[in-house]
Amino acid sequence: MNRLTRLSVCVAASLVACTERTATPASGPVDAGAPASAVAPTQPVVPDSPPVAPGTAGGAVDLTDAGMNDAGAGDAGALAQASGGTDCSAAKLEASTKAAPKPPLPPAVESMRTRIIAAARACDYTELGRLVDEKGKSVRFSFGPDEDAVAFWKQQEAKGEPTLARIVQVLELPYAQEGDLYYWPSVHITGFKTEKDVKMLAGVYPKAALESMRKELGSYLGLRVGIDKDGDWQLAAAGD
Repeated sequence: MNRLTRLSVCVAASLVACTERTATPASGPVDAGAPASAVAPTQPVVPDSPPVAPGTAGGAVDLTDAGMNDAGAGDAGALAQASGGTDCSAAKLEASTKAAPKPPLPPAVESMRTRIIAAARACDYTELGRLVDEKGKSVRFSFGPDEDAVAFWKQQEAKGEPTLARIVQVLELPYAQEGDLYYWPSVHITGFKTEKDVKMLAGVYPKAALESMRKELGSYLGLRVGIDKDGDWQLAAAGD
């Protein structure tokens, strides 16, 4: 091969090598100044979705599973009502402005009286149940076959009978003593004699019912409460 031929072959080989390098994409970083069409397309960026709570669908957060259904201070009243804590007739009574009974009661009797009132006003059946058996003797609460005072009072309240309200109301009226027992209201012992006796019980029972007791029976057969001298709660019943 003569010298001119060899030179032609070298030039041709150089042109081929240059063409191949131009057709091969660069493996290094893309030039920031390159046209957009020269940059390979990328996937769109999607914001991270919040974690889905177990047991939920469609990304909806189950607030119960998340612990948002726990009862806080604002729900205490609702829970108490569901268990009977604030749902009774005595809770609707106005605060009493009546002074302590006269003559003064023995300390044990007065203590039981005030604690019964407080528990009833708070609709605290648990405490009422404890007071019923505090001295080891159950309260006479019904003239029927019932055996559980608290269960009976709950049933009466559910029927619309304001039993707990009446317990509070009579315990804030004058009392009468007979032997070792202190009774509320006093007319249970002294009997209905005058219009004043009827007025004393206004709000505890309808006036017509009280007048019927006074005129037809001459005695009070409404709810009465009895506590003995040692502070034993012995009676909270109505009827004959």
